[in-house]
Amino acid sequence: MSEPNDEKVNENLRPEEAIQLAMERERRARDFYQHCAQTVRDPGVRKMFEFLAKEEVNHLALLEREYDRFIAREG
Repeated sequence: MSEPNDEKVNENLRPEEAIQLAMERERRARDFYQHCAQTVRDPGVRKMFEFLAKEEVNHLALLEREYDRFIAREG
């Protein structure tokens, strides 16, 4: 899946920008998987999408903690 903001990812990206971009991508992935879970009929497939959405929530929480721990306190 191609990201519309791929041009933002380069060696000039500051650490705080990289984490913010990663958080946005985790949110979008979570929303996508939640939408898929709501639209599929097969219970097994729904369970898989719910699991994937939950994983994205965990990734987002980790990134938010690290952002708060290392980036926000420097600002």
